Amino acid sequence: MANLSKKEIEILKLYEKGQTDEQIAKQVGVTDRTVRRYLTKLRQSGVIDYRTYQTPSKVLQVYNQKEAEEEAKDILSETELIKFLSLYKSKNKVAETLKISSKEVSRLCEKYQIEDIGESSKKIINVLKETLKDTEPYQIRKPVKTKGDTLVIQLTDIHGGKIIKDQTGNIIYNESICKARMDKLCYQALKLLDNNIRKGVSITNVVILATGDLANGAEIYATQAYEQEMAPPKQVMLIVEIIYKLMLSLVERGLNVEFYGIKGNHGRLGKDADPTANWDLMIYMILDLWVKTLKAENKIKVTYAETDYLTCEIRGHRYMIRHIAPEQCDTAGGRVKINEWARQHNIEAVVYGHFHHWGIFDVDGITVFRGGSVPGGDDFSEQMAKHSDPVQLVWGVNEKRVKTFMYAVDLASK
Repeated sequence: MANLSKKEIEILKLYEKGQTDEQIAKQVGVTDRTVRRYLTKLRQSGVIDYRTYQTPSKVLQVYNQKEAEEEAKDILSETELIKFLSLYKSKNKVAETLKISSKEVSRLCEKYQIEDIGESSKKIINVLKETLKDTEPYQIRKPVKTKGDTLVIQLTDIHGGKIIKDQTGNIIYNESICKARMDKLCYQALKLLDNNIRKGVSITNVVILATGDLANGAEIYATQAYEQEMAPPKQVMLIVEIIYKLMLSLVERGLNVEFYGIKGNHGRLGKDADPTANWDLMIYMILDLWVKTLKAENKIKVTYAETDYLTCEIRGHRYMIRHIAPEQCDTAGGRVKINEWARQHNIEAVVYGHFHHWGIFDVDGITVFRGGSVPGGDDFSEQMAKHSDPVQLVWGVNEKRVKTFMYAVDLASK
């Protein structure tokens, strides 16, 4: 504790006794928020881990002699088992690697209440197959030429499962409206592809950039439960089905599809939860499992990151996708951040969402795409005093240009 301040040592001692943030705050004489800030710093420094209990009493729980003897016989601790399962993905592979019986691994999983990732994946795939078995691709087909541009479709801020009402209490966004608008996006993108874009330039392949908040999530703020129509697992399946139909329609046209996904802020399980515990990431994992199960890797590639950003290459141009970037990227502060990202990651374009109103900017030669949203106007837009129509962006890329053409697809009902 030599490198810790007096206040940090005091908070650490109370934390290790199992006291809650509120109890620590009262004894130290600070606010709950200050205590959480100190604990976050200690976690980042590796001094403490996240709490694994719900109430202080669980920290003080005493094992009886029989449980202690069984604990001593265990080959792996809970932490070690989780690490091995994360690395090797299934109980059988862990058992094979450690040269122990699969029954022993199963016993430890049952004891620690750890679910086999491989078995969970199979269950998800079976449910996915059953749900999507009767899904038909969008219809409008045209022959594909061998040379031309890459079509880029940005999916951002869909907020599947959210309910939005206007000032008179009328519902202006819910599950059915979300489905209708996403169907319109897919239809319009395919119509542009088949009837408009190809008249001037052929399309060789498609890249889908998902920049987060596809699922609305839950529990990231106190009143979110009152703005939900669907629980997060159903939100996930709603978005998976929409993206699945779009990918299937593109493959039906002979186009290879590359999908890149990044997590949003709404998908996380809570402000104090593990950053990788995010419903957007679950969407991408299911899509990846679906592609691998169907052995369609030669036609569809799914890539996602647990970090706040992901870089990818489109026709020789380096893109970076994020959920959040400066809303006003043409200001002095915005320009500094965009240019620094370009220097660090050697990128030519930045694609992001979050702010629910779209725009395209040139920042010292770096092309910046700010996507819109599927809900359109909501409380967030009103607080920023922005008029937000439901819009998603579609554009083209070739070897010479980061953006050859661009469409802002209007999803509002006419």
